[in-house]
Amino acid sequence: MAKYFVTAALLATTTAAFSTGASAQSLNLYGNSGLIDMPSADPQPDAQISGTIAGSASDRKITLSFQLTKRLSASFRYSDLKDWTIAGDDNDRSFDVQFQLFEETDTLPGVAIGLRDFMGQGAYGAEYLVATKTVHPKLKLTGGFGWGRLGNSSNIADLRVGANAQGGVPTVKQWFDGPVGFFGGAEWQTPVKGLTFKAEYSSDKYAREVAAGAIERKSPFNFGLEYKRRDAISFGLYYLHGSEVGLRFSAAINPKRPPTAGSLERAPLPVIARPVNYSTNTDWANQPNFTTTAREKFAAVLKEQGLAVEALAVNGRSAELRIRNDKFNASSQAIGRAARAMSFVLPHSVEEFVITPVVDGIPASSVVIRRSDLERLENDPMGTEKMLAAANIRSAFALPEGGEYQPGLYPNFSWTIAPYVSISLFDGSGPVRASAGLRASADYAIAPGFSLSGAVTQRVFGNQVDETPPPSGLPRVRTDRALYKREGKTALERLTADYLFKPAPDFYGRVSVGYLESMFGGVSTELLWQPANQRWGLGVDLNYVKQRDFDQLLGFQDYDTVTGHVSAYWAVNRGLTAQLDVGRYLAGDWGATLSVDRVFANGWRMGAYATVTDADPSAFGDGSFTKGLRLSVPLSWGIGTPTRKTYAIDMNTEARDGGARLNVEKRLYGLVSEYQRPGLEANWARFWR
Repeated sequence: MAKYFVTAALLATTTAAFSTGASAQSLNLYGNSGLIDMPSADPQPDAQISGTIAGSASDRKITLSFQLTKRLSASFRYSDLKDWTIAGDDNDRSFDVQFQLFEETDTLPGVAIGLRDFMGQGAYGAEYLVATKTVHPKLKLTGGFGWGRLGNSSNIADLRVGANAQGGVPTVKQWFDGPVGFFGGAEWQTPVKGLTFKAEYSSDKYAREVAAGAIERKSPFNFGLEYKRRDAISFGLYYLHGSEVGLRFSAAINPKRPPTAGSLERAPLPVIARPVNYSTNTDWANQPNFTTTAREKFAAVLKEQGLAVEALAVNGRSAELRIRNDKFNASSQAIGRAARAMSFVLPHSVEEFVITPVVDGIPASSVVIRRSDLERLENDPMGTEKMLAAANIRSAFALPEGGEYQPGLYPNFSWTIAPYVSISLFDGSGPVRASAGLRASADYAIAPGFSLSGAVTQRVFGNQVDETPPPSGLPRVRTDRALYKREGKTALERLTADYLFKPAPDFYGRVSVGYLESMFGGVSTELLWQPANQRWGLGVDLNYVKQRDFDQLLGFQDYDTVTGHVSAYWAVNRGLTAQLDVGRYLAGDWGATLSVDRVFANGWRMGAYATVTDADPSAFGDGSFTKGLRLSVPLSWGIGTPTRKTYAIDMNTEARDGGARLNVEKRLYGLVSEYQRPGLEANWARFWR
């Protein structure tokens, strides 16, 4: 019991650390928009992420909810069942989705349709149609119809059950079937600031819990008091079914609302406008050492802006500046600052600015900007969109004739020592498991595109070593994770030689050899076709790998395999990307992975993914197939100063062997996509910053 509350507190602290929720609708005990047990039709603010911990006599729930779009929300839940079980287990993992069919108007209520626990073992399985109306600034009414658990039935046979013994498969045939129950309630904002009173009529008869003797349901009515602080943190105290008390704590963050107001970054250079009668004479281009002198000026100017010069090529009318961005997580911000520097350094006759970001020694793209557009649009109210329309984004290749590389860039050795945290969320061993320690990383860039890199970790504390490896009918390529954590207290996390190259303007290539990740080593190859001005691309990777020893030092086990995928990448619009990977996974199973991510201008990403392979569900184990939610949070969002560091969180219900893919550093699409047109468009709002 104490372990549960420790892990719950860890999740609450993590979620609340940067609580910046927009004005949010109230949450219920399931961590969704709702009354107490019952749902409502109100969506949360767009992009809102909330974490909820709720407890009562029959269960304890930890829920993460995501407002994926203005109308679509999803929730991911871990539950500890008290004195009752589902499919023989006393814990449960579940997914919910809700979609708002109609927005509330002055005369009509908002209407939503939802599925609760729609692909698990059915502990909370229900479907509903609900309407919510604000009848007074301080009073909301909600009413709806429910099926399954919300069907007002005390017959266990009417409740939802898993589609198979492993769960994880949508229970489609049971949706909106069986008895129908009515539920409803009211939410009143009291005169006390932040305090809300709720009352509801519940159509959930808690049939399984009552049958097991876990609770006594004396009444269908529930009552509660909730206190909300700054729209980000809320507490709830409830009296449930006439016999017990329930508690809830929720915290919210919103990627659109950073916790720090403004930015602490250095101001950009002003655009140096040319005089009306500027000289177009290009005799300066014939001066000896002009490119060298200009390159040195760029190095000094850009260093103050957080950028580094890779190379420079100049002629009378055009100049190409190749830069390395190690500071700004918004790629367009690096482009904008480089353009300003070019107006500061270059002679008046240079009209065309070509800015080429270089990533790990390879040119990612070239952004071509006319100097006159830069001068004209700097103070234009619509200058951001007009500049994007005027810019030409094209594939980059060889440096123009006469160009010079910055001396001293290669070879280059860099290293860092920093703390690390490894988190496992919602697996079969508990809601939250974590390990923490120190990671020493080093990178030796020998030549453009060719480098040696590695990382060593020292675990200091954590409970991931206590995980119980689940049963598996497949080669144990991931389910021995706890053994790797336990025996690899001091571990060689990775050690590779990487060669990145461009065989043609629209192509990128990679070859990696060594200890590729904590569990596998070998050879990894990849080829990507991605024209810089195109919204979609294709890639292929092929790998031969062997499983590493549990101590993660230099040895290998007997298992080896060939794995690889054909991948399609699609930037649907500025804020949405999709990826489809088809191929062979680490356990030898064949299948496909579909992932969809929402991308924000400030670097946040939130997404979902699912992998279906030919592995038999009984061999795969609990969950039947791989699926999960993921977040990527830029550190700059939280601290207000520019940095490219991000923190990624993967919420996978079970880390299983089926559908497991090799984790390789420096995958090509992830390296270059932020400098292609879709990636630049996603954060172009920061071009002038």
